[in-house]
Amino acid sequence: MRYQSEKLRSLEDKKEDLEFLKGVLRDINSKEDPDKILHRIMVRIADLINAEAWSLLLVDEKRRELYFKEAFGPKGEEVKGLRIRLDQGVAGWVVMHNKPVIIPDVRKDKRFFSGVDEKTKFTTRSILAVPVVSKEKVIGVVEVLNKKDPEGFTPEDLERIKSYIDQVAIILENIHLVSSLERKIKNLSLLFEVGRKISSRLLPHQVLRESARLIRKAFNYHYCVIALEENGRLVLKAFSGEKGIRPKRKEIILGKGISGWVAKHKKELIVNDVEGEERYLPGIKGIKSEMAIPIMRKNKLIGVIDVGSKEKFAFDEEDAELLSQIASQLGVALENAYLYEKVSVSAITDDLTGLYNARYAYLYLDEIIKKADETGKPVSLIFLDLDHFKWVNDTYGHLIGGEMLRRVAQRIKNKVGKKGSAIRYGGDEYIIILPDASLLEGARFAEELRKEIGEKPFELGNGIRYHITASFGVSEYPGVAEDEVSLIRTADQAMYWVKEHGRNKTCYKTPDGEFVEYRLEE
Repeated sequence: MRYQSEKLRSLEDKKEDLEFLKGVLRDINSKEDPDKILHRIMVRIADLINAEAWSLLLVDEKRRELYFKEAFGPKGEEVKGLRIRLDQGVAGWVVMHNKPVIIPDVRKDKRFFSGVDEKTKFTTRSILAVPVVSKEKVIGVVEVLNKKDPEGFTPEDLERIKSYIDQVAIILENIHLVSSLERKIKNLSLLFEVGRKISSRLLPHQVLRESARLIRKAFNYHYCVIALEENGRLVLKAFSGEKGIRPKRKEIILGKGISGWVAKHKKELIVNDVEGEERYLPGIKGIKSEMAIPIMRKNKLIGVIDVGSKEKFAFDEEDAELLSQIASQLGVALENAYLYEKVSVSAITDDLTGLYNARYAYLYLDEIIKKADETGKPVSLIFLDLDHFKWVNDTYGHLIGGEMLRRVAQRIKNKVGKKGSAIRYGGDEYIIILPDASLLEGARFAEELRKEIGEKPFELGNGIRYHITASFGVSEYPGVAEDEVSLIRTADQAMYWVKEHGRNKTCYKTPDGEFVEYRLEE
């Protein structure tokens, strides 16, 4: 009778397991969040055996560690996120041997690692551990701790949990695939954006400086160094780091340090733990891992991109591949920039208006910002765009439209005089650069010019007299912007604020990021 009762209970358990697993399979094929399904399975495993604690540990191959993905029990929240070495503890043994294990008394088993207990003040007495396997590879471990029944863990417990482990593996594989796809999409977007911005810079030092800044910010590195090869040495040309970070050395001999090794061998190098690495040259404090990629062009070494992190095992092969593609783009951009340097300076004048053009804007800004850094005096930049200029072109034709642009340019030039530089940035957009002028001084100048442009009609020929207005945006270096690119961008943003708030006004962007309309009565 007792045997029949146990058999009946076993059949009922199997039926219950089957119904639950059918539900899990439906969930897997649905659009439900995989993490939620995984959590539900782990809750179910917790219900199977009357134990004190349960956990799911996942393998982090890059760090050679196991970390707690899910944890239930009195110390569950404290355990989540904790990490142990891949060769530590019972879970580590299960990963290495791809075998389940039941340990009735951990005090008698050398494989037990007490570190987690010590951190959480939990007492582990017995363990049941099962590997989670996907594509013949162990990707995690399910652990159950301290069964409350006097008989302890049994082979039946092990077999019942195993029936759920396959579903855990499927969910984890789905999570990995989604995560991998999302990372690839993000990396491709970043690669495109970085490449676009790098290739838009005109001079070599602009390309280098913008590249270092974009690479660090886009990929959240602690620092990014770009050094170029010059006479058997790597010479630092651009650096971007978190606040307060400065490079320790300006140049190194080829073959010395991680960057020097990469330059000499023309091969990428990932060092996921710089401690004890012979090629590592101590420099920026707190660096735990470093990656360096050669910049090549037509099989010739140009330089090296070197990035660092405060975390160990921060880089992998996918990171190296992505940075290598950026290095390839950088090599092309530098070649183009060097060619540009050889072009005659006459290319900096706009043919239609006689003002300077956008190329000159970057050349002049680079020079004037360096001067501002030396003198401590600000630079203000005005970005203006004519209002409804398209209507002029559509109504009177492009010849009259061109004449309008010339007449506006002349009025701007007369106002600017020797105070700064007037530039036709493109289309009906103009830039005015005012050295030694503060944000409010620039705003006042812009507002005066706005009135001068809008007050008198322009004589455009063929008896056409036309009033046109303009929207003005103002920014300042270094108060608002951090470099020439952001100086133009923030002034442009202020101009667009005017476009969205009625046009024909002057607005400046504050250091706090606010947009303020400027009036002369201020």
